[in-house]
Amino acid sequence: MTREERIYLWSALSDVFVDTEVDYGYIARQVAGFDRATVQAAFYQDVAPACYSNMLAPIPPIWTGFDSAWLSATIEQAQAARRNSTLRRLRDRLFIAYLRRALKPEWAKIEQELDLEP
Repeated sequence: MTREERIYLWSALSDVFVDTEVDYGYIARQVAGFDRATVQAAFYQDVAPACYSNMLAPIPPIWTGFDSAWLSATIEQAQAARRNSTLRRLRDRLFIAYLRRALKPEWAKIEQELDLEP
């Protein structure tokens, strides 16, 4: 997958974390061309760690959409940190395990919409 394709995938999935009503059908249409396991990994391992805090904020700072340059830089920095630090890999592994549980309903809605895609 090219860097541009990854950024496209990350940007589409980041819509789950904005402070507006989430259009899961739209997200599914955007990511339908990607392998489902790739989409799920990108959701939990890349996008959720970068964007989850926006969901928790009393007044979320991002409500129209994440800037793709910021998003890709944030995700790529986290990936580099994981590659370079055993402690960071362990910390992120624990955080991602938490996110898999906390965001299970959101992923289920994406999957449900993907199942409807031709």
